[in-house]
Amino acid sequence: MTPDKNSPTTRPMAKHHYRDYILKELERRQRKNPSYSLRAYARDLEVPCSRLSEIINGKVGLSESRAMNLAVKLNLAPSEREFFVDLALSEHARSAVLRDMALKRVQAREEAFEKFGEEEFAVISDWYHTAIAEVLGLDGFEGTPDNIGNRLGLSIEIVEKALERLETVKLISKVGDKWVPNNNNKYSSSYGGSSEAARNYFMQMQQKANEAMDMGNKKRWDMGCTMVPTNLQKAREISKKIREFRLEIMQELQSVDTKDALFALSTSFFELTEASH
Repeated sequence: MTPDKNSPTTRPMAKHHYRDYILKELERRQRKNPSYSLRAYARDLEVPCSRLSEIINGKVGLSESRAMNLAVKLNLAPSEREFFVDLALSEHARSAVLRDMALKRVQAREEAFEKFGEEEFAVISDWYHTAIAEVLGLDGFEGTPDNIGNRLGLSIEIVEKALERLETVKLISKVGDKWVPNNNNKYSSSYGGSSEAARNYFMQMQQKANEAMDMGNKKRWDMGCTMVPTNLQKAREISKKIREFRLEIMQELQSVDTKDALFALSTSFFELTEASH
């Protein structure tokens, strides 16, 4: 009899598991509060304690909707949320097609982890890591988690986990009870070493741009869009000029003596037409 390629014993398995994220967050909370219990964790995740215990011990799985809810409650970074849900789908999706599609996305992400490291991937793909590293350099800014969260509109839990990552990749250091930049930032918004990381980063920055343009938002913004017919050779030349222009503008912005606000400079240049045959 030919083995079923989709059976648990023959299907390729991911190197990561969604349960690891649940346990890692529990350990993080218990480091902060040694008396923090599994029952308290279940309460905060809005999951019955018995069910959470069964999930952790592998007795029950996660549906897509439950995985999405847990990813939010776990305060996972945007890119981690997708990965967490895909890990659950790759194991528990009812359709074999959905399981295989999720597994392929998981394996692509794991390849990026092997190339850059899991913490580094998060830093270059989730917008607020760069923002935190940069906001620490504002004049007179006291780098406490509360101040960072208030200035960037982030929850304290997200800030604390981001600070841990940034310290791991040596972009920031802790001096007393304050965080300070190391002035050796090797990551930037134009980092293109991983298409997956770049996709995550720019999709998130587009969302931040949309938020800035919201009618009820009082943040300063200046955006424009022009459509111009041209050819592919000229488009390549313009892409190079845009990169040079972006570097020139960034250098001018950073050259000021007083830095009291953090802005994002985002440029987009992409083809609208389909490839001609």
